[in-house]
Amino acid sequence: MSEQNQKLTPQQQIRLVGGGSFFGSAHMPEAGIPRLQLLDGGTGMNFEQLFGDFLSFAGKGGIGSDALRAVLAHFYTPEQLPNEDSKALYEWIYARLKERFPSMTPPGCYPPGILLGATWNPEVIEAVGEALGTEASAYGVNVLLGTPNVNLHRDVRNGRLFEGYSEDPCVVAALAPSMVRGVQKFGVAANVKHFAANNQETNRLGINEMIPERALHELYYPGFRACVDAGVATVMSAYNRINGVPCTENHALLTELLRDEWGFDGLVMSDWGAVYHPAAAVNAGNDLQMPGPVSPDALTAALADGSLDPAALERSAQRMLRLTERYARPAQGEISEEITDKAAYDAAAEGIVMLKNKGGCCPLAAETHLALYGKHAEWLLTCGEGSAGIHTTRNIGLADALACRFASVALHTMPQTADALVYVYGLPGQEGNDLKTIGVRKEVSEEWEILLAEAEAKGMKKILLLNVAAPVALGEWEQRFDAVFCLWLPGMQGANAIADILCGKVNPSGKLPLSWPKCLEQMPTYLNFPGDGMQVCYGEGIFVGYRWYDKRELAPLYPFGHGLSYSDFTVDAITSDRSLFADALHVTVTVTNHSRQDGKTVVQLYVTDPYSTLTKPVRELKAFRKIMVAAGSTEQVTFSLSVQDFASYDPDLHTWVTEEGEYVLSAGLSSREIQASCTVYADVCSPYTYGKNTSVKVMMETEPLREMVKAFFVQHSMPWPAMLSSYEYTPQDKVSKILGDCGCDPRQAAVLYRQMSAVEKP
Repeated sequence: MSEQNQKLTPQQQIRLVGGGSFFGSAHMPEAGIPRLQLLDGGTGMNFEQLFGDFLSFAGKGGIGSDALRAVLAHFYTPEQLPNEDSKALYEWIYARLKERFPSMTPPGCYPPGILLGATWNPEVIEAVGEALGTEASAYGVNVLLGTPNVNLHRDVRNGRLFEGYSEDPCVVAALAPSMVRGVQKFGVAANVKHFAANNQETNRLGINEMIPERALHELYYPGFRACVDAGVATVMSAYNRINGVPCTENHALLTELLRDEWGFDGLVMSDWGAVYHPAAAVNAGNDLQMPGPVSPDALTAALADGSLDPAALERSAQRMLRLTERYARPAQGEISEEITDKAAYDAAAEGIVMLKNKGGCCPLAAETHLALYGKHAEWLLTCGEGSAGIHTTRNIGLADALACRFASVALHTMPQTADALVYVYGLPGQEGNDLKTIGVRKEVSEEWEILLAEAEAKGMKKILLLNVAAPVALGEWEQRFDAVFCLWLPGMQGANAIADILCGKVNPSGKLPLSWPKCLEQMPTYLNFPGDGMQVCYGEGIFVGYRWYDKRELAPLYPFGHGLSYSDFTVDAITSDRSLFADALHVTVTVTNHSRQDGKTVVQLYVTDPYSTLTKPVRELKAFRKIMVAAGSTEQVTFSLSVQDFASYDPDLHTWVTEEGEYVLSAGLSSREIQASCTVYADVCSPYTYGKNTSVKVMMETEPLREMVKAFFVQHSMPWPAMLSSYEYTPQDKVSKILGDCGCDPRQAAVLYRQMSAVEKP
């Protein structure tokens, strides 16, 4: 590889680090370098991008044209193409796809990140990754973009919220790497995006996000690092700026953090159109500029005038060569619809969340007659729009799925025989557009008023299916439905999954990966989203999601981690194998299923630091596990926690710190359903350990320290008023400074510091 790289001229290197087509890398046969086919994504093969790239690679126009839109809409029904232009384009595209993948098995449509996060099950997610990997390989896709998208759920109005996994970094870091492993099993390069903190669509190209350093490290980076540790082949740099610096030009982000600190040795590519200054991007560590075709002129001029570092260019070209050598290969393999359908079904079945089930409304008996309403009552929204959009024939109709399981299904009508109203509320998610509100649409609330009144008059059960890309503020309507399920955008098998849940064949086990607000004004980002013009302030800092609701003592509509089951679970006890630890400990949680039905639940382990130096959340999720508990049985789950799990990021010291002292370990079934707790003590030495660096404020307000230091001053005839004066005017001064100002002998001061360090923190 190094020999091949040495043969490349600077001009060839420049060609290699710029995209060759809209979704392909440069094809350089004269240098023996094949082309990489890139494509979204995390929910399946994106035909809009693939067909557009066929045109781009062939040097043809037509991307985004009416003819291409018609081909996409009628690819599986070509007899419905509207004109000769679209028919000709269809034949041209069909021939190229047939040549690449002769069997032409339609691609699958898989659940997006938010539903995968709601499964809380890494095995299910890895199976989806495997399905995506095998389909990408069959379609000749070498790099599958957005596998995964780990951008945090900062605000539920984000138009791409559905692509991300959770509001909590622990959930993201524990689950997202499974997608990487699944995809890369099939020789397809996974891609984690968008690095970093790409949390809104409004003004996404160049928006400057002012984000505290601590929030970046504690919330917005962990998911990316976990994917790097899992061996992800590529990272996508984001559109936005962080504290004034574009992500594609951020050397501290792309080189110092990603490569030097985390050890990433793969390729960094830009989001499409995210490179604003090509030379600065290469110098920072952004290896590939997309989309293509990219003109070489900017980098050629920069190389000539010295603004492009030749060594940086060579490094980026070498990374492109390594990626090509490993992943550039022709289409191979076939798609098993049975296996891939199962992966999609299992994810939907475990990611659909039962939010409410008043009086045991569900499951419904087989003889139930349903009245099915809603815009998406016949066909669910299975995927998002934009990069996540999927064209396939493999989606299952909801009305048909329900008709196979119940006595009858009346669509958009309520016959006298109906004894259950099922309403499907749809809310799509779209790249490029954020939501303005999270309330129920007016036309829907007007329809609900009529339907619910009729159903209530007839004594019918009332069930709401939320087929949504983001939480909806239900207001008073939530009380009028007996059962509420969140389907998210459940992929091609979502209809089968919810039908099986409603009839009781599947016991629901999904849990919310984010807090569900009562109203817009309640959210932590209410005043800081989407910002003013090209600037947004992350004023909530680390208090995103449940961290905010807990600190403010606000009750969301449904808390983080919430999800009901047809089984009844309790957390009975939590114990630690040691009450005093310095490196690691093991925590065992006991869970009982009190019902007559086997079921899965998610045991959630939270850590609280009640006496912290840094401001901290009330509790933080540090571990979880989804387990099956048989009817009437008790199971134990053991978690391993390291000292790092008790650490927080200190922005003054620019490092992670675990402070000595007491911590509370809590176990429960949601962030608000804590059922057992115990206390442990971290016997460690930290920068906050009492001693020379202790502030006068802390010393004066900690009685054992104050009396100890005061006695020292008296013993050595030093002026105690000097300490009192500092406490009044400069309380952040260190104890060592006051001792130095008072002329204390350093050897005597060292004795005091040792005595101070022996004082235990609460």
